[in-house]
Amino acid sequence: DGSVTSIGYRAFCGCTSLTSITIPDSVTSIGDSAFWDCKSLTSITIPDGVTTIDGGAFSWCTSLTKITFKGTKAQWNKILKFSGWDSGTGSYTVYCTDGNIKK
Repeated sequence: DGSVTSIGYRAFCGCTSLTSITIPDSVTSIGDSAFWDCKSLTSITIPDGVTTIDGGAFSWCTSLTKITFKGTKAQWNKILKFSGWDSGTGSYTVYCTDGNIKK
């Protein structure tokens, strides 16, 4: 059906103009370094169908403060998050449907 199912390697790497992103519900994986060094990115919405977040996906997104996850805390904790997926980020909160998780 042409739906996007993954965000590829370095897809938005270094895009300093990105401030907020909503990932489509069809996406199940966020690739290696997909949003690396997006220094202006403050918020991201991630669908509950995401099963993997690769290394470096949000590394050096130094302005990131809010991750909205369209699922439960248990679902968030089940996502396979590779080492360094959030290296160099500041303090952020993951807002789940049943509560929040602080970095």
